[in-house]
Amino acid sequence: MNIRQTNWEISTNKTFDIVIIGAGINGASIFKKLCSEGYKVLIIDNGDISCGTSQASGMLIWGGLLYLEKLDFLSVYNFSRDRDILINTYKDQVDSKYIRFILNSEWGRNKFYIYFALHLYWLLGMFKRGKPVFQNEFEELNFIKNENCIGSILYQEGFLKESDSRFVLNWIISNQSEDSYVLNYCDTQDGVYNRKDKLWTLSLSDLMSNSQCTIQAKLILNCSGVWVDCVNQQFGIQSPIKHVFTKGVFIGFKRPDTHFLPLIFEMGDQYWDALAFIPWGPVSLFGPTETMVKSIEEGFIITSDDIRFLLKHVSRNLEPTSDLSKIVSLRCGLRPLAVEKTFDATCHPLEISRHFKLVDDRHLPWISVYGGKISGCIYLADKVFELICKKIPPSLGIPPTSNNQVEKICSTNFPGLQDKVPTIDWCVKNELCCTLEDYLRRRTNISQWIPREGLGFRNENIEYLEKLSQHLPANKGKSHSYYVNEYVNNVHDRFDQIIKQIE
Repeated sequence: MNIRQTNWEISTNKTFDIVIIGAGINGASIFKKLCSEGYKVLIIDNGDISCGTSQASGMLIWGGLLYLEKLDFLSVYNFSRDRDILINTYKDQVDSKYIRFILNSEWGRNKFYIYFALHLYWLLGMFKRGKPVFQNEFEELNFIKNENCIGSILYQEGFLKESDSRFVLNWIISNQSEDSYVLNYCDTQDGVYNRKDKLWTLSLSDLMSNSQCTIQAKLILNCSGVWVDCVNQQFGIQSPIKHVFTKGVFIGFKRPDTHFLPLIFEMGDQYWDALAFIPWGPVSLFGPTETMVKSIEEGFIITSDDIRFLLKHVSRNLEPTSDLSKIVSLRCGLRPLAVEKTFDATCHPLEISRHFKLVDDRHLPWISVYGGKISGCIYLADKVFELICKKIPPSLGIPPTSNNQVEKICSTNFPGLQDKVPTIDWCVKNELCCTLEDYLRRRTNISQWIPREGLGFRNENIEYLEKLSQHLPANKGKSHSYYVNEYVNNVHDRFDQIIKQIE
């Protein structure tokens, strides 16, 4: 029996201290914190673990560099502190990595201003990262257009070693116990609060098997990311805060052999906005876009205009080598930004704060988490813990020990990848993997590293995907070939169609 089946079987009529709705970075960091403090916690998600914004970052752990333009030194200090805590606490998962500001004719005229700003950034970060330095000769020069580079400035941030999805997954899986665990593909059909018993009763449904269970909780924590307002509406929760959304799209290319450090290129607009070229395994990500969108649905759709915009800047800054001639992958994330309910989002996205906001309902034991970013997830978890401590004591006197150290992880090769990846059997048994999408994107990086989301440019990997699908649980009576065909059709819609429009 795998972990997912076990979690569903032991859930019926169980009472938890906290139920966390949303298994993204916010939910995962809070889950880890509460479990370590002796709370019984259930974390649930309508989709897979980290299936929303938490699977679509650039893997960079920023401080608060953007806030320097507004002279918001407190935010710079706070975000830099959060970044350094994350780097120092999770050295096995986060690297301290240099980033290279590329100086072109525009930034070159202001290079000493930028150099001073990066030193101020270094100072506000309490000198925890490397000191900024000028560097005129470096490996990446061979694929940067000469007229667009007159030197560079190095400074230091953090970088996730594997991926944002696995970062979130590790936090949840490693903190599971017999009292606290996760249910993915879990639909909350109904929820009622009993004021006499001071308990929520939730009816949950397994979207993979249609099995159901009922659980109880003393408090609900809404960490559903871009869907926070939707979940609040479902439960009749009012909030003075709402989300507005910005879409960020990356293009993935085959990584040039000499691309070792993330590169930052200016965009020439009034906000000193920039685009990054980030080495990640066998690919390099170029982006992201920064576009305000009006709806969640719109924010998860990559358009030909998004790709044309990025390709224009690729052409402006990079030499058209063979490594940059074919798009390997597309990556799209929707950022939820916390604003007042009356806010009219007609401004530039960079004018809106990335700070998180907590809303504690006055009438019900319900807390909503708005906004947030990876670099501040530990601080966010600490603030939520402080709030919960005032309401509910932990049920467990001694924090439980994780029971998830089952066996040594097994790995295998995938066609076209030099790096080994976890086997699909391992991921199904130990990591709640249910679909090809789960395995190819979130348990591994295959769909971002291999062309056309793992299929290959000419569908050369289709036979391999068919073999992988046979290891997945057959859901709702559908055959394994059905899920392969469904995956192929999804790739056609969200990748092939977009590329066809720009060719």
